[in-house]
Amino acid sequence: MRPNAVITVCHRLQLCIVKVKKRNKKAENMNAVKTIHNRKKSSTPRLRVIRGGKYPYNRIEKRVNQFWQFCHASLWNTEQFTDEQISEFKKLIAEYFKDAHEADKKFRELIERVCLAKRYVNRKHGRFISKPIDWLNINYKNGLAGTAAWYNKVEEQRKTVPHYNEGISLLSRAVLAYCDLSSPLVINLHREILMEEKQSDLLQSFMNTIMHIRYFNN
Repeated sequence: MRPNAVITVCHRLQLCIVKVKKRNKKAENMNAVKTIHNRKKSSTPRLRVIRGGKYPYNRIEKRVNQFWQFCHASLWNTEQFTDEQISEFKKLIAEYFKDAHEADKKFRELIERVCLAKRYVNRKHGRFISKPIDWLNINYKNGLAGTAAWYNKVEEQRKTVPHYNEGISLLSRAVLAYCDLSSPLVINLHREILMEEKQSDLLQSFMNTIMHIRYFNN
């Protein structure tokens, strides 16, 4: 074997070793996050009856608040709103959770739908997201409500192509994980995943959401 060929083979082996180490490290971090998350969930929460079934106390209200924070950070991060306006926006968001059997599943779905809308707008100059009071209204077909059809198409495609449009799913999982367990481990793990998948716009949304939750919290 030629010297150059030997060097090339050694270089490839080194790259493989690095990739395996990264993969193992990511798996360790993911397992650590799951362990901490499971410990947190093991405590028995208060329950109260909500139309549609039983949820842990404040579960839906919590997800409504967090979804608004995600929307504010992702769609209207240069705008300020009064407490009265934010209260109205949250009432509009709550309408989407009324018939949801699983609050967390609906939360992730809505995040993915926001991502679809934002990418649609960014693809062509002149498109825009209207003001929250309209866009969040469940009866406004050119707003969040209208993204249901897009999301359903994505879900249908995933039945045969499981990783189709996976980036938005990774983001929704990341945001939910951070909302449940706001630790540096969670941030770093999902940040690395989004970076490896080259989802720069979604990574920005993730980091903006973290900042919004930590420092603005409205």
